[in-house]
Amino acid sequence: MSSSNLVRLTYMKEAAYGVKPAPLSGVTLNTARFTSESLSGTPATTESQELRVDRMSAGQVVTGLDVGGGIDFELAPDQFFDDYFEGAMMNEWTAAVTVNATVDLVPNPANDQEAELTLGSAFANLYPGAILKLEPSGADPVIVSVISIDTPDTVFTVATMRGEAEITSETMDVSLPPYLDIGAQQISFLNVKTYDDVLDGAGPAAHGQTYLGELVSGFRLTAQYGSIVTGSFATLGNGYLQESPSFDQQAVTAGGTVVPAGTTNQLNASIDVPLVASGGESTTFCIESFTIEMDNGLSARNCIGKQAPTGYDLGTATINISASIYNSESSYEAFMPAKLSQAPVSLTFVMQNMEGGYAYHLPAVQLSFPDPAATGRDQSTMLEASGVAKVGSGDITSALRIYKLHD
Repeated sequence: MSSSNLVRLTYMKEAAYGVKPAPLSGVTLNTARFTSESLSGTPATTESQELRVDRMSAGQVVTGLDVGGGIDFELAPDQFFDDYFEGAMMNEWTAAVTVNATVDLVPNPANDQEAELTLGSAFANLYPGAILKLEPSGADPVIVSVISIDTPDTVFTVATMRGEAEITSETMDVSLPPYLDIGAQQISFLNVKTYDDVLDGAGPAAHGQTYLGELVSGFRLTAQYGSIVTGSFATLGNGYLQESPSFDQQAVTAGGTVVPAGTTNQLNASIDVPLVASGGESTTFCIESFTIEMDNGLSARNCIGKQAPTGYDLGTATINISASIYNSESSYEAFMPAKLSQAPVSLTFVMQNMEGGYAYHLPAVQLSFPDPAATGRDQSTMLEASGVAKVGSGDITSALRIYKLHD
């Protein structure tokens, strides 16, 4: 018998697409964090149509190999997610831009989710919709979203979490955090699945599979009140090996390294989503849940003489979003008129705990939905919205931008 608890997933970025590294002494594998997985090298078979007088089947033959699968997870600030979001967005993290400045953050007395941010040193090239990270001494970082630039490079109106505390003339680092925009760089991974309790003979060699040329074909992310933020990465590969000892064991024996799985706390949708902005401003309406889905539209290149695809061509990076929003004056006015005109709105979701997190900015979302319905006695009426994120037209043109809120 084998236990799911003793299945280990490790990975590394490939230097050359679909090629195992050599020598193994220089290999460093990271350990994935996951709740379930479906990675597989699955043969595609075709049964022979040959006629036989004994009425028996002539059998089947392997006509291809499907490599890849899904990795389900609970989101946390972690290297694994940093790497796989790079793969999904097909781009590398743009480095943070940081200034050290005297900060005044003065809440708007008429709106407890808005403030005036004044910097003692200029922070050039900021723009509405950008996320800023303020790092006061002895306190958790403060995340704000720029609504407007009131005095170029120094004074900004910003969206904040509800009831954000005032900051008065404190010197600190202020940064535009690292971010990912949608690109076209095929970042591939070598993935390893090892069964620690399925040994070759008496051990210690464990059976495992190595998946080569793995591209992240897309991801799904769901935040629902009362639950940990969950999601999944979908992968497609071009090579597959069954190995014993498993690849990670081979690497360690040769002098390579396996980095253990991270231990940072998972993000939850109840208290770790301090800021949700619509149209650049913090929302006053109530969102029960939302889901962001991305699909890179990969199409396989299948060549005669090759068992698995030799690679994948890029299609449209499709971003779908859905949300369950309580019907109220503010949500009705924010979304109902736009569903007929399909006027895009921007949406920003910040997810962070004391160890960091991520923010997701969609600059131009077009939503459609049925009118809020009375579904039964004592039930809330809801806006069950769904739609697509299109290319932006302002300073942020990527249909999706992901910010990293940790080191």
